[in-house]
Amino acid sequence: MSSDARPMSRHIAAHLTTVADVLQELAGEIEMLGTTLCMDADVLGRHIGTLQSIDLIAQKQRWLATLLQADCPLDAVDTIGVETLKARFAPAPSHGAASDLAS
Repeated sequence: MSSDARPMSRHIAAHLTTVADVLQELAGEIEMLGTTLCMDADVLGRHIGTLQSIDLIAQKQRWLATLLQADCPLDAVDTIGVETLKARFAPAPSHGAASDLAS
C-alpha cells in the first residue's frame, strides 16, 4: 500500500464515522418526535400506521449507522434486524444462475 493510501483511508473512515454519528442522532430525534406524537391519544388513534413508519425510519437509520461503524460492513449485514433493509443488501441473482436452473 502506498504512503498516500493510508491517510486517505483514515480520512474516509473519519467521514464514515461522522455520517454514522449523524444517522444515530437523527434516529434519536425521530424517535423523540414519534414518542411525543404517541402521547396524544387522538393523534395515536388516527395515525398509528404513520407512527409505526416513523419508528421504522429510526430503526433503519440505526442499522445503517451500524454498518458504517462495523469493522466489516459486509459481515454486519447479517446482523440487520429489519428484514426489508437486510434484503436490499442481498446480492442480485446472476443471470447465469437462472439459466442454470432452467436447463
